[in-house]
Amino acid sequence: MALLDSARSIADRWQLELEPLFPPTPGTPGNFVAPATRRDGTRCVLKVSEYVRETQTEIAALAFWQGRGAARLLAADPARGALLLERIEPGTMLSELAADDDDAATRIAAGLLRILWQPATEAAGLQSLASWCAAYERNRDALCRGADDFPVELFKRADALRAELLASTTNPVALHGDFHHFNILRSEPASWLAIDPKGLVGDRCFDLCQFLLNPADKSVTLEQNRRRLDIFCHELGVDRGRARDWCLVHAVLDACWAFEEAEPWQTRVDYAFQTLDY
Repeated sequence: MALLDSARSIADRWQLELEPLFPPTPGTPGNFVAPATRRDGTRCVLKVSEYVRETQTEIAALAFWQGRGAARLLAADPARGALLLERIEPGTMLSELAADDDDAATRIAAGLLRILWQPATEAAGLQSLASWCAAYERNRDALCRGADDFPVELFKRADALRAELLASTTNPVALHGDFHHFNILRSEPASWLAIDPKGLVGDRCFDLCQFLLNPADKSVTLEQNRRRLDIFCHELGVDRGRARDWCLVHAVLDACWAFEEAEPWQTRVDYAFQTLDY
């Protein structure tokens, strides 16, 4: 109720007419997201989130991109976790294209990353990739002891790679941080825009990792992800071995988050082992 009250208050302040909420999508509890219309007739989207810190870096990323490759930010209240975005229409998700032509969808995603990956620093309000990976440090003692039968050698390998990759990163760029098929929408007449960035800064290869885990509603094969990685590396000129290493670091990071939240982590670990064959 508090979130709804906050959204209504902000809508009044920004003179918005709210429409029914968008259908919920996986991973969005704690967010109020609804289409709206401004007094001047501008069609837009209001988002208010309980995750204020994450929303602040999302706002920073959208402000940094200024509508280049991502939804345009129209207004923001970082202290209240609120932002007003352009409404992307027709808003078709990239997952729909991927169902028919996965290679084409991957090339579209690569083209979008080429736009988003602009040189950046934490001074832009973005969160460092090192701090985003802090779950390694928080859980190192427990996981190096094999707590809950977590595979020790896998954790140690990923932890060492994390340190090596972070230390060897040059020319950091603005990262989406949650770049996947459901966060890429078609915008008329023929372009695609990203939504819901985490707002990170660091090694560009990190932005390839989450894409390989999606669409989550179908089985993604090892061969399919190898081909996706081939396409990304060819289109974007990134080192394939480095991209593969980041996929392992990302997968084990996901498992670390699950471990510390006392959620099932085994499937995430299974996927981490799969990344070794990319």
